[in-house]
Amino acid sequence: MAASAAGLLGLSAAPAAAAPITLTTTQTSVVLDAGDNFVITGQITNVSGGPLLTTDFFLSLSGYPFPYVDVTPLLGDPEVLIPDRTISPVLDLLMIATLPDILADLNFNLFILLQDINGNFADEVSVAVTVRAAAASEVPEPGTLALALIALAPLVVRRASRASGPSAPTATLPAGT
Repeated sequence: MAASAAGLLGLSAAPAAAAPITLTTTQTSVVLDAGDNFVITGQITNVSGGPLLTTDFFLSLSGYPFPYVDVTPLLGDPEVLIPDRTISPVLDLLMIATLPDILADLNFNLFILLQDINGNFADEVSVAVTVRAAAASEVPEPGTLALALIALAPLVVRRASRASGPSAPTATLPAGT
């Protein structure tokens, strides 16, 4: 009944306001090999009421295993103007760099939170990242024949010395002759 009375009086609930800024990543998932670098790209929608430069934004990054992965924000280089009520061109947001000697596969969600200088926040977005482990280095195994010869060498030397028998007696001259 209250809803019909509001309708009769010309009152209606205001539509939900759109977020002043939004972030959309081009990639939703990434697969990398250990040692790879990759640039995450995306677009920013600005409906904040005024123009914003890409240097007016801050990225907060979380969820990644920092000992093995380095994430570097790139947004703002180069500086791009995003007028009010527009969507930016595709921008380089951040670079993911992985260590070359990762020994086990890594799977994680990289969470990205965008904020502008006016205190507006975009909804957090995430990118699923898989890093494949480095191939185990091949350690050459010594040949079996070489190992057998090394092990048998002392036995052959010992047997050869026994086969020659005791050395023949040597003649000695009597002293004083």
